[in-house]
Amino acid sequence: MDEKRQPILQPAEQQVHSNHRSDLFTTPPAYTPNPNAQVQSDYKTFPLPPATTPPPPTQGYHDGMGVLPPPRRISSDYNLEDDPSNPVSYIRDPHKLIAYLIPFPKPTIGDLSKMPDRFLIYTPPAPPLSKPPEGVKESKVHKIQRKWQEEVREAKTSNAKTASWKGIKGKVTRGINWAINKTTSADLDFLNRIPTEDSATSGSGSSSNRRDSHDSDGVEEGDETHRTVGLEELVLVYPTSFGSNPEAVKKEFVDSMMRTKSKAQRDAIIATGLLPVAAAIDILATLIWPFGGLLEIDGVWAFSSIRGAKTARSVTKRLTSSTKTGQLTESGDLAESPLEEMPSSTTATSGGNEDTLHLRLTPSNRVEVIRRYLAMKCYQLDPKVFSSPGTGVTESEVLEALGWSPAQTNGEMNWEDEAWQESQVKADLISTMAKGAKAWDKWCKLFAKHPQKALKK
Repeated sequence: MDEKRQPILQPAEQQVHSNHRSDLFTTPPAYTPNPNAQVQSDYKTFPLPPATTPPPPTQGYHDGMGVLPPPRRISSDYNLEDDPSNPVSYIRDPHKLIAYLIPFPKPTIGDLSKMPDRFLIYTPPAPPLSKPPEGVKESKVHKIQRKWQEEVREAKTSNAKTASWKGIKGKVTRGINWAINKTTSADLDFLNRIPTEDSATSGSGSSSNRRDSHDSDGVEEGDETHRTVGLEELVLVYPTSFGSNPEAVKKEFVDSMMRTKSKAQRDAIIATGLLPVAAAIDILATLIWPFGGLLEIDGVWAFSSIRGAKTARSVTKRLTSSTKTGQLTESGDLAESPLEEMPSSTTATSGGNEDTLHLRLTPSNRVEVIRRYLAMKCYQLDPKVFSSPGTGVTESEVLEALGWSPAQTNGEMNWEDEAWQESQVKADLISTMAKGAKAWDKWCKLFAKHPQKALKK
């Protein structure tokens, strides 16, 4: 008989086996909490935030992810302080220009008692050019500038990949624009922002071929001088804390224009001579580098230098002729000649010359904000030469002090265009102040070593 055999266990093994089975199937006793113990929780409760209602939809441009709110306009309280008959806020007028004279900070090196007071002259750039309406012929220079501005905007706002053709072209355009900006100084930028008018479209045309009777600056000129400045009134705003009188401020402004004219004439000769070389390099490098760039950079440098030199000559001569019979009052306005009565809106000149420039000097507290911004740029450039101005100033605060606001596009509100204008003006402010700080730092170091040599520059 076959019987199933059970394993024979020793007594000790039987005891261990039984204990192991009982441990597996025995239910543990229930936990009885201590009534006197305090239960502490690892989690903290916070009150719920108050219920909020979503803001109403706002008008803006659509970027594919939703409607973005329009950019906040730069509000200015300085405009409330303006005298309507004597405003110092920035305006866009082809016959009136408001420029701000920003004093450079004093360095910590050199003999400060012999150091003259010098200014950085600044006015915001004009808004981007727009296409003229139908029926109006667009000049070649206007079209080239407008097309270039459109290319720069497309390059800076494009999200194309770097490896693509559009991405490479955008980087090249941004590089060329950066190089063009480096070819000019802060003073030359100001001269190129003075409103001009073409001799063919100027008023009645009687001033297009006018004999130039001002030849006291020692510059060789032709028999006829064409009018290049369509400016009728120039307002120079300087800080109230500046100790010099209006006459000294005017003299420093004219001297600055003359120094800039001399440098612009020298740069114009150099840039014009380099034009054939730049064109040859661009042509030879077409197979390797089809984008060019050298000819554009050198061409803009030559154009800006020639235009700046002509503008400086015209402004200084018209300014000199306008003050031959007039004098500066304590407030900075040009007073009429005591020999004859003239309206306050015109400049006192001999013979009633239309090609004169009315100058007005106005002190204002708003320039103090821009002065602190320039001092901050100088300190950031070289802390060993310039002392800290204290609290920093932002670009938005400077634009608010200037009274700047975006220009409307074709008379309509275009939030995207206004945001682009604001970003460009802030970039221009940073660039211009950096140029001025660099030039002033170089001049201060030269003045510390060779004072007489520096005073000639």
